[in-house]
Amino acid sequence: DFRHFRETPHDTFSRIGPHPHSHPRAAMSASCPCAVVALACRAAAGVTPCRRARRATVARASTKLEQPACNEKGMYDGTVLFHVFPQLTPPTPIFSTFLEGALHVAEVAKSHPAYATAHFHEAHDSEKALRELPHGYLAMTLFSCAPEVLWTTFEDLKECLDIGHNGQTHHPLVCRETSAFPGPKSALAQAPHGKVRYAETDATVVVVINAGTNDDVEKSWTEWSGAEEARRVCGDESFLGATLHTCIDTEAKYTHVVRVELGNADDETVEAVVRHATTRCAKLVNGTDQSTKLANGDSTKNGFVVEAYRVAFNVEKKGTPAGALFAVRELQKKARENEKEKVAFEAKAAAKSAQA
Repeated sequence: DFRHFRETPHDTFSRIGPHPHSHPRAAMSASCPCAVVALACRAAAGVTPCRRARRATVARASTKLEQPACNEKGMYDGTVLFHVFPQLTPPTPIFSTFLEGALHVAEVAKSHPAYATAHFHEAHDSEKALRELPHGYLAMTLFSCAPEVLWTTFEDLKECLDIGHNGQTHHPLVCRETSAFPGPKSALAQAPHGKVRYAETDATVVVVINAGTNDDVEKSWTEWSGAEEARRVCGDESFLGATLHTCIDTEAKYTHVVRVELGNADDETVEAVVRHATTRCAKLVNGTDQSTKLANGDSTKNGFVVEAYRVAFNVEKKGTPAGALFAVRELQKKARENEKEKVAFEAKAAAKSAQA
């Protein structure tokens, strides 16, 4: 049902949910060669200029390949690969910065035959990312294949993870989407493979948890993840929905991942949802309420992570190389700043002329 998608007067944004708002941003090494930057400029059409629109229409599917990626349960029918980074140290000697390594992985992933799109998350508080603090970034990649065959379909992908994150503690989580709130279908399942885009203006709280053998975790996920609280504080006009993902790897560090999409929420609202989820996760995992301590500390050691993000960039299969995305974004931001300065200068000149 595409009745809830709305056109904007701006460029081509595909929002993936039945809601009036949207969301998403990535980066590259400062040492990116000039040739790559030049290529990025020529291919800028492949980059989503995230700040220019809120939400656009996903065209009605016209062929079988363009049908929504929806299974019989109304969930996304492919794989959601989350990559959690508690360490943002340089993966030397191969790469000199964290982002160089991470974006190398993003570029290699595009060669996977089932690759759909990737969505590189940056901390909602950008200073956390700039200072390379734990969990300053998070990667999310969508594939059209089943989670069970992700690695075997393209073995180079797993190898490149070790190269791009050499010497780091990092957690690739191969997940299946299992529930949506408010539902009944998830937002991902309502868009065709390869058509998902997020807007940079939207905030997303990501909750990663090791629930162990707790059988009730999937029954109560909307409460402990902060999804219900987010809907309450954001209101239906801003809240975009939440999804629960279950990790299929029994040896993985975490068992579940939840994305709670807040829309264009203010900082106070985002922080309130983070506090709520932190409190509930502490109680779920440890049996006690340690919210005050954990909100200011490292919850990783307690079996869960709660962080607020924005999607820095949507990485499409074709178009600008992943390593050049940061350069393109900086050029776009500089152009916007120059335009604002020009408008301010002309307004000042007009005011002086009127006084003369």
